[in-house]
Amino acid sequence: MKEGFEKCDYEHTLFIKTSKEGKVLIVSLYVDDLIFTRNDELMFTEFKNSMKHEFDMMDLGKMRYFLGLEVLQRSNGVLSPKEVCFGGVKRFGMDKSNFVHNPIVPAAKRVLRYLKGTTEFGILYKKGGDDELAAYTDSDYAGDLEDKRVLQASLLLPPCACQARWLKRVLGKLSQNQGKSTTIRCDNSSAIKLSKNPVMHGRSKHIDVRWYTRTVELVHCGTQEQLADVMTKPLKLDVFLNLRGLLGVCSEMDIN
Repeated sequence: MKEGFEKCDYEHTLFIKTSKEGKVLIVSLYVDDLIFTRNDELMFTEFKNSMKHEFDMMDLGKMRYFLGLEVLQRSNGVLSPKEVCFGGVKRFGMDKSNFVHNPIVPAAKRVLRYLKGTTEFGILYKKGGDDELAAYTDSDYAGDLEDKRVLQASLLLPPCACQARWLKRVLGKLSQNQGKSTTIRCDNSSAIKLSKNPVMHGRSKHIDVRWYTRTVELVHCGTQEQLADVMTKPLKLDVFLNLRGLLGVCSEMDIN
């Protein structure tokens, strides 16, 4: 802390240093590995020299690997692809198998075959992209309305709202303030109506989840735009590829 950093209250591995001129240095620390970025070259150089003086450490240059993830840095963004999925494919002896284009069927080998054919794919974090925080969930909002039994879909909305709230706070610490409620897109009309008017059902037991509506807003989206479906449902190939693209997944060739 003597370097003038502030520890993020919402992500304990994150440290931020802000100068009087508004320049920012961001450090993420995990055990004995750290990565950092900035918008001022002088702050960057001073911090690096200070760390070398204080600790026996090595400068590995621009980040290429971190916590098992390979990172490709390009002029238009950052792509995080293949190392994790290829390791799993090789571990289970599927690296010589034929690949498939769609993994969502009840067969683990098909998933591995899909991963084998997409090792060059990753999520592209575009430089200068949309900075609005938004989320997608596939939920029936608290499950059975009679006795609130635990159903798989009913578990998704509260964690999604909680994650959105956490991310909003972290982004605020990074000077990426989200001024309005975070939009959560859902294709379940009943869940949306209930969130907007909890008294519609006297036994919905909404008391423990209604506080989420203060920081998030449920908005209806069509099935063709429901990005959560790519994680939860067996989809036709064209639908799967479209939703995968909307998630920002692309190959290394697409950004070169």
